[in-house]
Amino acid sequence: MKYYTLNDGLKVPSVGMGTYKIEDEKLMEEVIQAALELGYEYFDTAKYYNNEAYIGKALENSPAKREDYMLATKVWPKDFGIDQTKRSIDESLKDLRTDYLDVIHLHWFGKDFDKAWKVFMDYKDQGIVKSIAVCNFMPEQLVKLLELGEAPSMDQLESHLFLQDTETRAFLKENNIKHQAWSPLARTRGGLLDEEILKQLAHKYNKTPAQIALRWNIDQGTMIIPKSVHANRLKENIDIFDFELEECDMHALASLDRKERFSQDPLDEAWLEEIRNM
Repeated sequence: MKYYTLNDGLKVPSVGMGTYKIEDEKLMEEVIQAALELGYEYFDTAKYYNNEAYIGKALENSPAKREDYMLATKVWPKDFGIDQTKRSIDESLKDLRTDYLDVIHLHWFGKDFDKAWKVFMDYKDQGIVKSIAVCNFMPEQLVKLLELGEAPSMDQLESHLFLQDTETRAFLKENNIKHQAWSPLARTRGGLLDEEILKQLAHKYNKTPAQIALRWNIDQGTMIIPKSVHANRLKENIDIFDFELEECDMHALASLDRKERFSQDPLDEAWLEEIRNM
């Protein structure tokens, strides 16, 4: 495993496990157990995913000790505000069966994000949260957040070879905010893994196209949280530390950028207004 040190000093693995849309208790227990056996140390969830209780139970029933893994969750925009944010975090702590969170994210930009961020800073000062971060924040939104004082440690964004967004990556690097990629395989949409350059590099490095796509993120300092419910895919996703992509291959992969997004646009005002009521 390769590790990154965030701007607040927290050391995180470069690969974690996403849990979006895993909403079955038995399946979650099986996936968590398989992930722990394969060496995963970081589990990413969110209040919105409706699975925190399943994750908490699965981890509590596993042989792993709390210090052996990291937990990250998120607060949804409808819960932004002083009392609402506190309640959201406290409920997440209870459901995840832990007395502290390694990372807490604002899930999207929205009204009263500043109040939620102040709660985050307060919980960090108390030691209830180790690191405070954001998700789906674009540079113009981050500028507003940075005015509040403490910079986020990470920004979790849809990022993959079809959506490379070099400008946002550059902004994050300039402001010492770790770029974290969700959906690093583009949810296997758009034919990403069928791209000829990925097949050629898979042959060259004796890896799979998915492993090449994931390693591309690692080699530019991005943390990834791919999600799968299949043990063989979980193994494939983490088995990417015995090679590095050559610079010429990194340049070749840059040619795949389509600026194509498979989720909501973080700057879509109609979407941001809609999720405030979800």
